[in-house]
Amino acid sequence: MMLSRVAPSDVLNLDIAPVAKRPFDHVLVEGFIADDVYGELCRSFPVCPPRIGPTGYSCYWGDPEYDALVDTNSAWRALFDATHCQAFMSYCLAQFHDVFNSGQCTIDIDRAEFVSYQETRANKERRNIEDVKLAPHQLWVRTDIHQAHVGYFRVPHLDHRRRLISMLIYLCDGDDNEMIGGDLVLHRKKKSWLRWGDVSVRPKHNRMVAFTCHPGSWHSVPVVTSQSAPRNYLQITLSSSVDAWPS
Repeated sequence: MMLSRVAPSDVLNLDIAPVAKRPFDHVLVEGFIADDVYGELCRSFPVCPPRIGPTGYSCYWGDPEYDALVDTNSAWRALFDATHCQAFMSYCLAQFHDVFNSGQCTIDIDRAEFVSYQETRANKERRNIEDVKLAPHQLWVRTDIHQAHVGYFRVPHLDHRRRLISMLIYLCDGDDNEMIGGDLVLHRKKKSWLRWGDVSVRPKHNRMVAFTCHPGSWHSVPVVTSQSAPRNYLQITLSSSVDAWPS
């Protein structure tokens, strides 16, 4: 498959979507990646080797498998270019404009600019980046490839406070894969008096879910007890090099 260099909006649906407020601000978009690009991403989705990371099986920018995909497959190159750019950063900030302007975020969003920065695997695992070289308003993106197998789970947690946004795009279907467990669960505030509860998001082909990483964005994944195929997905984060949220 050959794709010429295209605009980010031709690869991703960058229209502003309605923000769901319960249990915390998030968006869910079906068909987020253009159909032709998405089909090739699914066809060429790599077998992720065992490595550190949330699923234990991942490919990150800088890994040989990842770099080969981006260098040789035009769909993966299109995705990489569409997410590592000013336009994608601007979309993320506009999508959650109200959250960023509520006083919770410690980054001066009005000064935000995109920079190309590769966070190492070692720094990804650290609470704080060693040897910070960028200003807080200089933002960058991770577009990570993950593959989850039986036994995968995540306890309720918050993402790194340097992340402004976390976005998941599923390249699988939990029902087709006969997956038991493995849904993304967004948790309501502990001891909340509100009557609504947690929200579960089932992996579906080309489904995107995103939320800001503010201190109330607790989420988890119940253990995958069985499935007929791996839980393939992308995790895309917009980040600063320093904390973007208070503790």
